[in-house]
Amino acid sequence: MQIPRIDPKNVAGLADKVIGLGKEIVGTVTGQDRLSKAGQVQQDKGTERMKAVRAQVEAQAHESKAAAAGQAQKRAQQTKERVNS
Repeated sequence: MQIPRIDPKNVAGLADKVIGLGKEIVGTVTGQDRLSKAGQVQQDKGTERMKAVRAQVEAQAHESKAAAAGQAQKRAQQTKERVNS
């Protein structure tokens, strides 16, 4: 079993969400609306980064499936040509 490599860029979205939540909590508890708002914005940024990473992973999975299907089609065509020769 292969352990997946973690790209630091992929972790940034989660880090933004965690740090943003911390800022929002501290801002809310201390009554600092500006800090609370900054935390919300940072969480939104983290959410968007995570969505982008998810979309990239899905695209790579589709590319892999397409490549495998293309190879299978090529093998089938070669088999068909051998049988018909």
